[in-house]
Amino acid sequence: MGAQAKMQSDAFEQLKRTLEDAPRDYAFLAEYVRELELHRKEEDVFLRLAFRNASVGGAHHRTGTFVVIVVSELYEPLDADHRLEVKRWWHEKVRREANQFDDLRTRLSRVH
Repeated sequence: MGAQAKMQSDAFEQLKRTLEDAPRDYAFLAEYVRELELHRKEEDVFLRLAFRNASVGGAHHRTGTFVVIVVSELYEPLDADHRLEVKRWWHEKVRREANQFDDLRTRLSRVH
């Protein structure tokens, strides 16, 4: 594996871990569903919501600077295939979490 491919893989895995660990409460999931109900593009929903509660190292920073670092150092360097893969993975994960709530599951079923 070349150095560039290794860097891509490391950034991809770190980004997934960061997004996996981000807290998502009912209010966040309801906002996610609302964005889809408004027919926002999945790319826009991902960029607007995925990084909001993200952190590295377990400390949840509420600063815009930190979000910019996660996006610029982990997401932006990824190639198009990895970006698409992480977006699909994140949407599937958040939808599964939203489906645990009856009202959100009902609203999600109407979106498509």
